[in-house]
Amino acid sequence: MRFLDRPVFLSVTSMTSNLSFQTEISTSTPDVLKSTAFTTTVNPSLTWKDNPTITYEELTGAEYVTQMLSPIPAETIVLLLQSWPADMVLPLAVNEINNINNNWNPINPNLNANAEEEHNRFNAITKVIDQLDAQRTLEWSVTRDASNTNITTEIAILLNRPEDAKTKELTDALVSDLGLKKAKVGTTKFSVEYGLQIRDESTIVFGTRSVQDIMSFASMDVDVPEELTSIALSRTVGWSDRNGYRLLHIYSSSSKPNHASVAIPYKGYWFYIKDDDLQSKATFLLMQVLMGMQSGASSSGGPVLTIPVSG
Repeated sequence: MRFLDRPVFLSVTSMTSNLSFQTEISTSTPDVLKSTAFTTTVNPSLTWKDNPTITYEELTGAEYVTQMLSPIPAETIVLLLQSWPADMVLPLAVNEINNINNNWNPINPNLNANAEEEHNRFNAITKVIDQLDAQRTLEWSVTRDASNTNITTEIAILLNRPEDAKTKELTDALVSDLGLKKAKVGTTKFSVEYGLQIRDESTIVFGTRSVQDIMSFASMDVDVPEELTSIALSRTVGWSDRNGYRLLHIYSSSSKPNHASVAIPYKGYWFYIKDDDLQSKATFLLMQVLMGMQSGASSSGGPVLTIPVSG
């Protein structure tokens, strides 16, 4: 995608495993003509062969739009926030929270004079959410309608405890920056929805990205070799000086790297993630999880085992 090559995604449509067995027995009798006392050796053998066949199909049409171009549902974001750090999930998968814009990996930040300021605000609120998540002051929940499993309700629960000065500072920053209002006593529940405009004082609105968006932004974190810069999208000026830590870093090398978590040859070079770059490995894993959640359950079913029987 950094080189503007057409991305192709393949999905497994069927897996067939064809097992075959062959038995054989042979005998040998050496020195049968030279002696009246001779031995006979029996040699049995069993041959087992597994010939798997995997069928792939290119992701196209409505299925491609649904999986790759559709915005990530708010339900998915809430589910991820239950297990993944907010300072990874939100910068990667969300464009804005209650009109606070995220400009992670800006292709051209000059389109918006306030982009840098907005991005700093987004980073600040992300850190607040991460801290409140870590101390279990902010909880996320997805509930499903008993009569219809396709209907879900996403909520964020602000427990308003513990009541120390640091927690109060964090919760005040959360509700103030997002334009929310917390209860004076006890817990406060905020509904979580997908959208592009702020709703009210009791709703957190996520403007989410699609998987295609995420991959486009992530491609800007590829180190393109000097010899290939003329055929690749250039980085924004001052890219390496942008605020915040780097979510993903993909290196390049003219030879196959020795210590790589994942590596692939492309256009005469190797592109890879270092095995000791835990941040990049975690981000890459999160991208895979997001793609898996967007693709949903496979309609092809499980592997099919075929065993031929002959008389």
